[in-house]
Amino acid sequence: MEFKFVISNLDVEAVLNGDDRIVLDLGKGEEITVVRDDDAIFIDDIEFDIDTLKSMTRWKGVYGITDNGDIFKLEIRSGSYYKLVQERRYEAPTLEIDGIRMHRTKWTDPWTDAGVKVAKAGVGKGDHVLDVCTGLGYTALRAMEAGAHVTTIEIDENVIELARVNPWSDGLEGADLITGDAVEVVPTFDDESFNVVIHDPPRLARAGELYSTEFYSELFRVLKPGGTLVHYVGSPGSRYRGKDVPAGVAKRLTMVGFDVEEVDRKWGLIRARKPI
Repeated sequence: MEFKFVISNLDVEAVLNGDDRIVLDLGKGEEITVVRDDDAIFIDDIEFDIDTLKSMTRWKGVYGITDNGDIFKLEIRSGSYYKLVQERRYEAPTLEIDGIRMHRTKWTDPWTDAGVKVAKAGVGKGDHVLDVCTGLGYTALRAMEAGAHVTTIEIDENVIELARVNPWSDGLEGADLITGDAVEVVPTFDDESFNVVIHDPPRLARAGELYSTEFYSELFRVLKPGGTLVHYVGSPGSRYRGKDVPAGVAKRLTMVGFDVEEVDRKWGLIRARKPI
C-alpha cells in the first residue's frame, strides 16, 4: 500500500497541543502548515476530526495516511507482533517485535547508532560490505552513504515490509537485498568477497546460531585478508544465563582466526580483523 504521508503518535500529539508546522514522514518529508477549523484539523490537505486525532495518540506507534484520508497503523500481526515506534519526533523509528526494540533509543537514536557501526568498520568508497540482518536497513543505508556497495540479508519478510513503508528506509533498494536465512545464504558467497562485514543479529536468546563458531567461520571465509568485522553484541555488560556475552563472542571469533581489536561495551560492538 502507498501512503500520502507517514506520521507518528508524537506528531499527532504535537498538533493537538498547538504545533502549526510539522515535517511529514517522521522528519524526512516536507514541512507543512497545519490548518485548523472549528471541528477539524487539516494536515497536508487531509481532514481529521479532533476525536480521531485524540484516539491516534493513545497508541504508541506510526501511522500511514492514504490520499483518501484512511489511517493505517504500521504494524503486522503474523506469528509475532511487529510495529514501528518513534521515541522522539523527527528521529528514525525503531522496529519493535513482540515488545522488544531492535535498536537503541534511550541515549541515542537508531540512525546515529547505525552510523557508529559503519564508522567503527571504517567503511569507505568502493568497499564491498556484507550487512547481516538488514532490519529497517539503516546500517546498509549508512554504508551506502559512505560510498560502499552493500549486500544485505534479512530472513523476515514482515521486517522487509515495514522497511518498505518507513520513510527513513528510503533508498534501501540501492542495496542488494537477499531475503533468506543468513546461516544458509552466507555459505553461498565466494571466498574473500567482502572488505567489511557488519553483523547485527538479534539478541543471543533469539538467534543463537548467528553467534556460533560455525557461522563466524563463514564470516571469516568471505572476508578479504585485512578485512574488518564489526559485530553488535548487545548492551554493555549484558549477561545471558550468567555468561559475559561480549567476552564469549570475542573468544569464539579468535578461535576461528580473527584478531579481535576492540570490545566497545558502550556501543555493544566488537571489531575484529582477518589477518593478512
